[in-house]
Amino acid sequence: QAMALTDGPRMVLTPTYYAFDLYRPFKGATPLKATLQAPSFSTGDIELPTLQVSVARGADGKLVLALVNLDPARPARVATNLTSAVTGRVLTGAAMDSHNTFEKPQTIVPAPFSAKPGPQGLVLDLPPRSVVVVGM
Repeated sequence: QAMALTDGPRMVLTPTYYAFDLYRPFKGATPLKATLQAPSFSTGDIELPTLQVSVARGADGKLVLALVNLDPARPARVATNLTSAVTGRVLTGAAMDSHNTFEKPQTIVPAPFSAKPGPQGLVLDLPPRSVVVVGM
């Protein structure tokens, strides 16, 4: 998968580039254990977990959390035991095959994402087919 497409002097960044960029806070970070309970979904005869999670303590000492909602059709709600607000970015598209082109280079780009804890802890609402990386 290309991170950038070029055509002579023109260049367009792909969703793969932006996904790699979202994970920059994990560089040099210390992985932390996370437990996730999530339903599965089926695509054809393949069953996949709806959610994936990665948690680490960044080189700057901050906690960083990455969540991937693999379900192409349904949003996911993730309840945590965290008590801090988080900010970061979300990457998603209108369809599973959405992509950036030279004519439409901004079809898929990261957007701001934030969530505040409620009485039961931090809850993150993930769009379908999305990657969310937040820090606190």
